[in-house]
Amino acid sequence: MIVLDANVLIALFDPADASHTKAEAVLLAHADEHLAMPALTFAEFLIRPTATGVAARAELFVANMGIIVSPLLADDSRHLAGIRTASGLKMPDAVVLWLALGASAKLLTFDDHLATAARAVGVEVVPIDE
Repeated sequence: MIVLDANVLIALFDPADASHTKAEAVLLAHADEHLAMPALTFAEFLIRPTATGVAARAELFVANMGIIVSPLLADDSRHLAGIRTASGLKMPDAVVLWLALGASAKLLTFDDHLATAARAVGVEVVPIDE
């Protein structure tokens, strides 16, 4: 399983995004793997499509990709606080890292800080070919 950071999904959805081709290539290379993201990441991804009136298309895009959207539970709060405190990550990134840790999954992100924090706690980060 691969946990997606919002920046990857944003790039994939928007053909004009500077990282669109990179997102397509890495996901195509891992097409046989299940994909997941936290519900908070899904909300983060939906900001621009909502603002531009294409939220329904964005939701269908995620559904058609078969991405599992994982809820955030009250029991996760203490772990998230610990990750944020130890890593200095912003909460949306801490949530992505927490899901990857909890699911023993790989992580796919274009964010170097998140990738470094993930590696520091033993999460495999999917390599990005530049």
